[in-house]
Parts: sequence; C-alpha cells; structure tokens
Amino acid sequence: MAQETKGVGTGLSAPSPIGTIRVDITYQGQKAFGAVLKNEDRSFELQIDEPTTRGGQSTGVWPLGYFVTGAASCLAMQYVNVIRDEGIPIESIKMLARAHNDREAKIFTDMIFQVSLTGPVTPAQAEALARAASDRCYVENTLAKAIPLTTEVELNGAKVATLSREP
Repeated sequence: MAQETKGVGTGLSAPSPIGTIRVDITYQGQKAFGAVLKNEDRSFELQIDEPTTRGGQSTGVWPLGYFVTGAASCLAMQYVNVIRDEGIPIESIKMLARAHNDREAKIFTDMIFQVSLTGPVTPAQAEALARAASDRCYVENTLAKAIPLTTEVELNGAKVATLSREP
C-alpha cells in the first residue's frame, strides 16, 4: 500500500508519514461477517460474529473481543520491540487484559492490562520497560485520550509498578 503524507503541498516544513490499515468487511447473514485485513505484503481472513446469547451463531470473534484483543496485542508487541531494541533480558511476557463497559451508555469505561514478566532485571528496569512500551503503543496512546488505562506490572511473581493514564 502506498504511504500517505500529511502536509504535502501545504508549506509545512516536514510532512508526517500517515499509515493506513485496510479492512474489507462483507456481510454473510444473520450477524456474521467475513473480513480481509490487508497490509503491504499479504492479507488475512477474519471471521466476525456475535455469541448465540446476542443473536449470533458464534462462528467468529465478536467485534468488542477484537477491539480488546487489538489493544492488548498492540501493547504486548511494544514490550517485544523495546526488549529487542534495548537488549533487555526478559525470558517471558504474559498479559491479561480487561475492558469494562457501560452497557447502557454503550462505551468502555476503562481498561486494565496486567503484565507478568520474568527475567534477571531489576524492578526499576521492568518499570522502565513498561513505560517505554506504553509510550510506543498506538492503541494505548489513542485510548488514553478517551478512557482511564491502568497497567499493573509484575516481575518474577512480585508486583513492581502500576502505571495509570487518564484522559
């Protein structure tokens, strides 16, 4: 896909690169959709549906499940990127993500990420890793403008930090 730029022809000194993510969605009946997620070199097929309790057939992940999975996986990927870029000796990463919602207002009210790290690092290094991953995460940076976000960091079984972001 071509990369777009912001500010081209507007006299701005340095255009900012704008990335694009494309998803083509096709209705398949009842509450099911097929989706094709495309990037520069390939595409991925996804199945979307609602649970049977909400009138679907449970043939795929429900939309809010993709939303929370996307947020958690974006943050988890940034942990991997920071570990790789800075040579941090982390042996394992696990994450549990919870997103609370108000069903009447139809909004998410907050999101909590519980990150468990193992490795021969200090609590201060684990906290610095968490802050760097948080700073790099597109989804977290976007959500932080709308809802409270909390990241609880555990290192080798002991809680070492809690990061909070408020809109």
